[in-house]
Amino acid sequence: MRKRAFCTGILFSALIAGLDPYFIFMGKDVRLCWDHWAPAAIFFLFILCLLSMIHRRLALNPAELMLVFIMSSTASVIPSRGFMTFFISTISGFRYFDNPANRWAEYILDRISPLMTVQDGKAISYFYEGLPPGQSIPYLSWAKPLGLFMVFLLSFSFLSICLMVIFRKQWMEREKLSYPLTILPLEMVKNDEMKRVPPLFRNSLFWLGIILVFSFYLMNWISAFHTGKVVARLGGEMSLFRGIIRLPVQTHFAIIGLIYLVPRSVSLSLWLFYILFTVQEGFLRMSGFSLPGTNEPFCGRSAVTTFEGAGAMLTLVAALLWNSRRQIRDCARKAFFRDENIDDSGEMLSYRISVFGFIISFGIMASFLKFFGLSWPVSVIFLFFTVAVFLGLSRIVCQAGFPLARPNCIPSVYTAYLLPADMVSPRGYAVLGMQGSWTSYIRTSIMSTTGNSLKISEEQKMSGRTVFAGIMAAIAVSYIVSAWVHIYMGCKLGALNVSDTVGGSFFNGGISRNVAGFIIPKIDQPVSGEIIRSRYIFTAVGAFAMAILMFLHSRFLWWPIHYLGFPIADAHPMLYYWFSIMTAWIVKGLMLRFGGHAVYRKSIPFFLGLILGNVLWIVVQGVLNVLLDKSVIIVS
Repeated sequence: MRKRAFCTGILFSALIAGLDPYFIFMGKDVRLCWDHWAPAAIFFLFILCLLSMIHRRLALNPAELMLVFIMSSTASVIPSRGFMTFFISTISGFRYFDNPANRWAEYILDRISPLMTVQDGKAISYFYEGLPPGQSIPYLSWAKPLGLFMVFLLSFSFLSICLMVIFRKQWMEREKLSYPLTILPLEMVKNDEMKRVPPLFRNSLFWLGIILVFSFYLMNWISAFHTGKVVARLGGEMSLFRGIIRLPVQTHFAIIGLIYLVPRSVSLSLWLFYILFTVQEGFLRMSGFSLPGTNEPFCGRSAVTTFEGAGAMLTLVAALLWNSRRQIRDCARKAFFRDENIDDSGEMLSYRISVFGFIISFGIMASFLKFFGLSWPVSVIFLFFTVAVFLGLSRIVCQAGFPLARPNCIPSVYTAYLLPADMVSPRGYAVLGMQGSWTSYIRTSIMSTTGNSLKISEEQKMSGRTVFAGIMAAIAVSYIVSAWVHIYMGCKLGALNVSDTVGGSFFNGGISRNVAGFIIPKIDQPVSGEIIRSRYIFTAVGAFAMAILMFLHSRFLWWPIHYLGFPIADAHPMLYYWFSIMTAWIVKGLMLRFGGHAVYRKSIPFFLGLILGNVLWIVVQGVLNVLLDKSVIIVS
């Protein structure tokens, strides 16, 4: 049975890795796995649960179902915005879109290793324009950069797993984080009474939530399909500060369902800090105040909020390390001195493997970056910021359950603006910019997925070795399949022909322009001391504010606001989801106030139904659009 579950996980990982880029090339904005909650993995788990209820021969036990889910959710990190679509665009776009006006060859291609990009001009042309008749797809031309970075990505994946193993006991047993993103999958397979149908699927509130969401979206889709207009729109937009600030008001059922499961102090911090950042941004724009230099893509709305969030994230990570000092010390003693009094038998990996695995993986990645063109000090500092950002974000995801969490500041921006002006060479800036394929979007990561997977593994008493093997196999399968589908679909359809949807921006040079926009200004006019000092000031402001919030939260029981929302408050996703978070916070407050904890617990299946109903609609919407050759997007 374990082999069957493992093979099923491999199959679903391959399907996810292929379907997500397929929908992008078909111009369908489906987003099966763009975020931390991995809707595709939840959908496949739902299908397996139904099959298990239909026939005993098709049934998998809860641990096996969770192994498939862990592998599927891990595979969801790679295919599109998690990594591969960014990467394919980056290693091919500079050569294809280079022209005398932008001078990308001079600024970028001449400064980076040839191994980092595709060198065959015909292979690149075939990808963007389509394969000429009689020609075969030149897969080998893509092999070097894809193969080289697979080693790099596997190293970072192993580093992420090792780090989550080191922090698992602290987060799970001592701090008892709630891991909201694991609640729905665990409830779907929970069957204490050993009946064919689990309790969740026998709950009428659960099905009510599914039917409510699915029927609402289906009704709007049918109306938009025939008339171009939806029947009901739950949202709008507000203009603040004389129209300077745009504030969308949108209702997203899955976000309401997920945030309903989160402690109210945490959900309050998510939307409240976004409003506070919005007010601050409005006053700054009205006053005309801005920091010297530019604000980078994938960061906050301005350089001020970007580096306030940067300081807050660094403070959060420093606090995580301090609070986990006992656990880190135990791991080090077990690794270096083989202390027999420290028990790591229940971990996915032993502490010895985790500690040395982290060190060796860090060293391999630093060596790669040095080979690509970064100096040793900058390579180490960049990786330090990368690990800090991913660790802090994983903590936020595991505790707050916000599936679209993204940091205000990304690692390459930390490195470029918080180091002395002459420390990074022009070649170094080019190499830093090229790392954006895996460190810019960050709305999903192996580290956060592994953190949730460890919680699931603990709840189901799963074999650590099996879970580790499943995670690594899913990463490898997803990488290979998604790379193949990208190249195949590009050569068959021509990447330039991708419809004008969110996916279209990947292949029209948008990714290359973002990366070039980071690299070229710093080569033409190196970052000045004035720019760096201004960033340090607001990094310190963010760090100080975060420290005050953490102090108030830890010392005063009456303090109602958690600090967790501060480091991600001004990231782009909050623009569209703050209202849904606030709605869940209000609804949960009313439920607890007038119904008490008993009524709250009984209401949870309904909100789990909202989540699953949203997932089912995402998949059905994509299938309908492909079958009918439409791009009617009601929710994504």
